[in-house]
Amino acid sequence: MSILAFIGGCAPTSTLQNKPQSADEYLSSSPALAIPQVSASVEIDQMSDSEKLLQAEELSAADKTEESHALILSINPDNLDNRGFVRHSLLSANIYIANDQLELASQVLQTTRFNALIGRQKAESRIEIVQLQADIAIALGNYPLGLDKLIKLSRLAKRKSDIRAIHDQIWTILYLVPYEVLTEKNKKNYQHRGWLKLAASSREYQLHPNEQTKIFSAWRRNWKNHPAAKNPPSYFGGSSFWNSNPDNIGLLIPLQENYLTPSKTLIDGFMDAYYSAMNLETKKSKKLPEIRIYDSSSGEITAVYNQAVKDGMDLIIGPMRQSEVEGLGQLNDLPVPTISLNRLDSSSAAPTDNLYQFGLSTEDELTQIADRAWQRGHRNILMISPDNSWGRKSADFMHQHWVTKGGSMVEDVRYPISVNDFTKFLKQPLQIDLSEKRGLSIKRFINSRVKYSARRRQDIDVVVMLGYPLKARQIKPALDFLYASDIPVIATSHIYSGLEQTGLDRDLSQVEFTSMPWTLKGQLAKELQPDKQLHTAYRHLYALGHDSFLIARNLSNLKKSEPFPLFGATGLLSLQNGAIVREQKWAKFKRGAATESY
Repeated sequence: MSILAFIGGCAPTSTLQNKPQSADEYLSSSPALAIPQVSASVEIDQMSDSEKLLQAEELSAADKTEESHALILSINPDNLDNRGFVRHSLLSANIYIANDQLELASQVLQTTRFNALIGRQKAESRIEIVQLQADIAIALGNYPLGLDKLIKLSRLAKRKSDIRAIHDQIWTILYLVPYEVLTEKNKKNYQHRGWLKLAASSREYQLHPNEQTKIFSAWRRNWKNHPAAKNPPSYFGGSSFWNSNPDNIGLLIPLQENYLTPSKTLIDGFMDAYYSAMNLETKKSKKLPEIRIYDSSSGEITAVYNQAVKDGMDLIIGPMRQSEVEGLGQLNDLPVPTISLNRLDSSSAAPTDNLYQFGLSTEDELTQIADRAWQRGHRNILMISPDNSWGRKSADFMHQHWVTKGGSMVEDVRYPISVNDFTKFLKQPLQIDLSEKRGLSIKRFINSRVKYSARRRQDIDVVVMLGYPLKARQIKPALDFLYASDIPVIATSHIYSGLEQTGLDRDLSQVEFTSMPWTLKGQLAKELQPDKQLHTAYRHLYALGHDSFLIARNLSNLKKSEPFPLFGATGLLSLQNGAIVREQKWAKFKRGAATESY
């Protein structure tokens, strides 16, 4: 399997020319690492480690990955000379990538010895190796490591087109790292400091995209010897920035009955972003749009929408209710750009022109969870979700998505909202009850004094948990009590509201989850502060409102053929097939505190 072709689906890809398609081609294309051939008839147990390596390479070239892997595992790399060690490391990485085990591939390519030997390779080989290290780090979400490798790579490249491609990768990575990383005082080299300074200034003005060219010009005057000043990334490469900058924005929000509190919370988040943009205004900035709110509960959604258009609204945000989004989605086209505040089902038909679906889609998070679990070699899932419409829909999606990937959902547990004792509730799915019955049988028929400890089932690789904090804090201790403390638990962003409650969240220790950036300290240039008394779901709606204004200001840039993502409060935002897709950060509870993880 192609190393970089695989990585390409997960991360920014290099445009370096003549890139080998596999470790075997890579090795054979590098004169210093050319592979000699060895007869397959040599007895394995009589081979030296060097001979085993040759045989493993031959097996890999013949697409016999499993046999090659088994042979590679029998080799002690410390017994290989430097040339053999490099070949062994690259072949091992190729095999791990073919098996979707990126973390193991990264470990192989980050050993002290391997990194020390990179400098001894020919220039073309060094470029290919460092690019591979960067791509794997980025695919794993280890952006600081990926950034370090790309900056090193930019120093190795010679052709202007290659340098520009690397600079584009660097800029993409800088758009993914927390704001506090961009502003930290460190002793990094000149290139690193310059990149961070440019990215920090650009991030601060995301709500004013038309200021980006001015930001780059000011930075260039102070960093005129920086590689990016001489060969800027495409983001600044001569193309003018243009924000949507409508004169009038209409907010279509339901303001009656049960929707009043969530809608007002979303409006508060929207206005928070609006006033932040106002504070960043300069004398030459374009005027911010006028805002008008329409109650979508006051009539049929098409009638309310048409009234907003008639009133001169040249961009509309809303509606919020899915049924209303479906109503607009049935139209052939919309007269003005419209950013909905909910997403249609992924199975729905192609979206209406001018309709950009945005919402807190759990499907985005579950897809991200599935990809991470798969990369770690997990294949068997225990799914735990609430037995309500949201939980059932989410669990059904995860089941279908996971099985399509080739995995198995060994149990699909759906708990009533009323359940409080998850120890009893989870006994049957973990097969603790069967284990206890076996223990009783042993005591009854063999020896009543036999000491017997119940055991859980052993075919679960990972638990995927859906629920808000109150339920999550009950589920994880129940799993621990039922002998499942060693099984990794991954959850969605619903388990964390952004409020640090160390005492309560100690029960969630080691739980990993997809986290909205706004809930983690240091991610945003300006922290969001929704009402602390609000339910977790409503606090996330505040962030949704904030990002709806951010998207409105950057919609034209998101629609570009080669767009860069937005670092939003709800995730890294990109436009795909008419929908704003969120990629969230990874976080883990440690001693009751949520911290970013890779």
